[in-house]
Amino acid sequence: MNVLFYLITFELLIVSVIDFKIKKISNYWTLVNLLLSIVFYAIGTFPFEFNALIFPIGTIVVGFFLFLVHIMGAGDSKYLASLFLLLPWALQLKFFENVLLSTILVGGILLISKIIMSFKKLKGYALSFYLKGILLEIRSHFSYAPVLLLAWLLLGRDLW
Repeated sequence: MNVLFYLITFELLIVSVIDFKIKKISNYWTLVNLLLSIVFYAIGTFPFEFNALIFPIGTIVVGFFLFLVHIMGAGDSKYLASLFLLLPWALQLKFFENVLLSTILVGGILLISKIIMSFKKLKGYALSFYLKGILLEIRSHFSYAPVLLLAWLLLGRDLW
C-alpha cells in the first residue's frame, strides 16, 4: 500500500499543477489510472470485488449530472472515478468522505471569499431580484485536482 500511496501522491501533484495552470484534466490521466488498476488487479495487488465498482460508477453518474448543471468538469469526474478504481474497496469510502470534506472546505472558502469581494454587486442583484446575476457572480470554476490531492493526503494521514 505504501508504493500505491506514493505513486498516487506523485500523480496527483503533477495533475494538480496542470489543472491549476490550464483548468483541465486530460483524459490521458484517466487512461493511465485505468491501465494501472487493470495491472494491479491482474498481479493481485488487491483482490477484485464487484463492490469496488460502486464508487467509480457512482462518480461517473453523479459527475455527469454535476457537469450538466455546470458544477463539475467532465474531466474532473472521470479522473475521480479512475482514482477510485486504483483503491481497494476497504479504502474507497474513507477516500470518498475525504473528497466530500475537502470539496466542502475549499468550495466554502472560495464561496465566502467571492461573496466578500463582490458584496456590493451581489447586494444590488439581490435588491433587484436578479437571481441569474447572483448565480453568475458566485459561480466558481476552481481546479479540482488540488482538492483531490488534499483528500488523498488526508487519507494518507488516516492510514499512518
